[in-house]
Amino acid sequence: MPPAADRVYHVVRFNDPTEADAFVRALQRFLDGPRGEAFARNAKETQVWAPKPLTGFPVELYLTDAALLATEAGFAPVPAVEQMRGDELPAGSVLVMKGSELQEE
Repeated sequence: MPPAADRVYHVVRFNDPTEADAFVRALQRFLDGPRGEAFARNAKETQVWAPKPLTGFPVELYLTDAALLATEAGFAPVPAVEQMRGDELPAGSVLVMKGSELQEE
């Protein structure tokens, strides 16, 4: 499933893949907990995407509006730096989290 071409994604940049992985796992734990449950219930809307393969620096993650709202509710400050449409994401981008579920490759 490719990213929705007309959906807006929020770009979050990290200095290395370890930081990006830690962010995704922390967001997953938040969504799996009582404060994040409302965001996780709507898995169709709460998504995190990443380029495949993860190469280059900084590492970018692409959050849907709902994922950004969950991030803002759970963490501060949020390092979203720009917005992109789904058809502007790198070719081959993969879904890494949907709702509170990490996705298998």
